[in-house]
Parts: sequence; C-alpha cells; structure tokens
Amino acid sequence: MKPTELQKRVLGSVISSAEPVYESTRTALLWNQVVPRRYPRLIAHVAHENDVVEAVKFARANRMKVAVRGGGHSWVGFPLRDDSLLIDLGHLNRVTIDRAARRAVVQPAIRSREFNRLLAAQGLAFPVGHCPTVPLGGFLLNGGLGWNLNTWGPGCFSIEAARVVTADGSVQEVNERTNPDLLWAVRGAGPGFFGVVTELSLRLYPAPRAITTSNYWYPLESVEEVGAWVAGVARELPQELELSIVTAAAHPAIADRCTASNGFACLVTGTAFMDDASEAVDALSLLDRCPVSRGCLLREPNLATPIDVLHDASGMTFPERHHYLADTLWTDSPPAEVLATSREQFQRAPSANSFELFFVSTGTGPTPLPEGAYSMWARALILCYAVWERPEDDTANAQWHRTTIAALDRYAVGHYVGESDIVTDPTRAERSYSKANWERLRALRRQYDPEGLFHGHFGSVTN
Repeated sequence: MKPTELQKRVLGSVISSAEPVYESTRTALLWNQVVPRRYPRLIAHVAHENDVVEAVKFARANRMKVAVRGGGHSWVGFPLRDDSLLIDLGHLNRVTIDRAARRAVVQPAIRSREFNRLLAAQGLAFPVGHCPTVPLGGFLLNGGLGWNLNTWGPGCFSIEAARVVTADGSVQEVNERTNPDLLWAVRGAGPGFFGVVTELSLRLYPAPRAITTSNYWYPLESVEEVGAWVAGVARELPQELELSIVTAAAHPAIADRCTASNGFACLVTGTAFMDDASEAVDALSLLDRCPVSRGCLLREPNLATPIDVLHDASGMTFPERHHYLADTLWTDSPPAEVLATSREQFQRAPSANSFELFFVSTGTGPTPLPEGAYSMWARALILCYAVWERPEDDTANAQWHRTTIAALDRYAVGHYVGESDIVTDPTRAERSYSKANWERLRALRRQYDPEGLFHGHFGSVTN
C-alpha cells in the first residue's frame, strides 16, 4: 500500500503518517483542543464526490478501515481512528437554494452560520445548529437538534434526499422511493453511519419575522424554585418558544453578587420564533410571572434576535481554541431535582467557562417523532460542558466533568449520540436510540457494510 497510489486517483491531497506535516494536520482536524491519541494511517482531503469514491475503493483494496470527518466538531474526536484511512470532507461546502420550492441542496461541510445567512437573505430558515461553526453533515447525521426544535423538530427529519457513497464504492441516490432504508439511516444514524454522505437535499421553512428573546438571571441558590416553576409554566407556553435554564458564569453586571456560588448563576432564557412581534412579547410575558421574580438579578426582555444574532451569543458560549468535554442526557425527572444536583457540582467547577443547558419542551410536550433512525426524545434535554483554556488544567476539568455526569446519570432515560461521550462509555450510543431502531441500524450495517469497512459506534470505539 503506497499513499502515492491514492494521490494519483484524487484531486485532493493525501497525507501519510510518515510525512512531517502529519501531526499538525491530525490535530488541526478537530475543533476541540482535546485531541485523542489516535492516529490514522492516511488522511485524504477530498475535493469532490469522486475523490470519496476512489478513497473508499482504495481502502477496500488495501484492507483498511475508513473513518469520516465532516467538519471536525465531534467532541470525542470520532474521526481519529488508529491505522485507518480518514476521509476529510471539509472542503465540500457547496450550497444551492431553490426559494420557490423551499429546498436546499448542501454538501456536508457548510457551517450553520453560513447556511443560515444564505437562507435569511431569501426569507428562509432551517433548524441549524446552535453553535455557529457546526457543519451540517455530522450535525444532521447525529439528529440535528437545532434552533426552534419544538416546532421544526430534529433537523434530520427535514432531509428529503441524499447522495451516499457505500462500502462497495458506489454512489447511491437516496430518497423515499430509492434506497429508503438508507434515507431512514441518514436521518440520525450518528457517527457509526455505514457510508459517506456527500450531499443532502433539505426541506426549508419560512423564516420567522419576529424572533425575540428574553433573559432572566437568578442567583444559583434559587435554581430549584426556578426549575419547579418552569416545569409547570412550560406547558402553558406555545411550542414556538424555545425555553432553557442555563447554569453559567454570571453576567458581568451581576458578577459581584454571585461570588458565593463560585461565580455561577441561573439564567432562564426564552426565544419565541414568531411572525408577529406582539405575539412574541405576549408569549414571553409568561416568563415574568416566576414566583421568585423579586429575586431576579437582571432582566433583558424582548430582545430582537434573528438567528444570526442568536449565533453571536452562542458563539461566545462555545469559544474557539478551547478544551471541551461534553455529555448529554434526556430526562423526564423533575427539573428542580435535576438542577439541584447540577448546582452542587457547579459550586466546585474549576473553570468559569463551563456551563449546562437544561432544554425544556414547551406546549403539550414532545410530539411523536417521524420515521428515521433518530428516536430518543423526552421532556427535557441536559447538555453539560466542561470548557477550559490551558492544557495544564486538563486533569481537574476532566475529573469535575466525570463527577458531574455521574451525578446526573441517574436521571437519564437516554442520550443524544452527537454530544455524548461514546468513547469512554460505548453503551451511551445504544442508549441514544429506541431498542427497535438500534437493532435495525445494526441489521442495515450488516447489509450495506458486511465486511465492516467503516468504523462504527457499535460496541467499542475500535470497531
């Protein structure tokens, strides 16, 4: 096996582990600065779909396993697999938009902010990732829990068609009529998908004309009362209102009043995805009725927040060039109880950049999911992140995050495969799906990749 053989067959570049630039290339493949000690044998930066085909055929001929990088946002560094051929899709970022049909055809590396800006210019929208730098390919394969989740649902269910390079090196057109099993899998199979998605056809939505956000900062000591109240009021709120309770470093304006809680505070934030400003204000006014509102430290009501502005805010929450650990769990447990457990942990958090999102379904609750691999859904989703800057702080933050997740795990009914540590605990992958969907994924993997060419998340990180 000679890397030059593959280089002759592709327009993109091929880098082997023997080259001087290999290590800088390997580490640059991940957005997270926590880079696993796993080492692909070859890295192929593909320039177009045919490069993917040639790379897959090369791997088959040379008995190499294949890993795929969509854009490098995997928290656990999933694309880095020992002794594998890593196919990097990072240059595939073309987008075409059909405004009249409300449809877009995208390549996997287009990032959420760029895609949203293209859509907004035409009065359209899509449930892009909350983090502006998340590319769509991996985001949607994992389910795509993006903005306006209650109304638009997981983004994967807005996938109408795809192009997939399968393990035999063929390009498959995937839609409801042709290869429907593959379309089912593309809708949420996660990082263990048994192919390479090179293109996605997406259903779009009219852009809400009056996206509005209200923020209410409370002392962290009040989180139980706030959580109990939110659990009740959430059912009165329209599903167009995205509601979260955030445990995070206090807003600078109130930081001096939060020193007793390790600098952290409780933020109730609601974003109404409405067409009419008065409807948005009316919906958000319910958040003014919190029984502990007299203890509110800071109010920021009725802010105009188109998705690009929301991306500005979330981009500050997910700073570049930082170290991250992430994990998630779906829960139906009382928010007050869960948030009290989180409060105890954040009072000992070693980094002020760490935070937790407690996303609460509004309206009548989670609606039944459409047909697709993605199948985990509950009343609330907890996303916990350890975020720090210096490598010398790795140990302290990793220990804190492990302890926090262990304390929260008893509330879990399942996980979100896109942001759970399925390397440390591979069972989290299985627990991200219903039993029936997990078994169907395994069966489809045996059908489409019988020799196990593609790395998967079934059983262990090395499979």
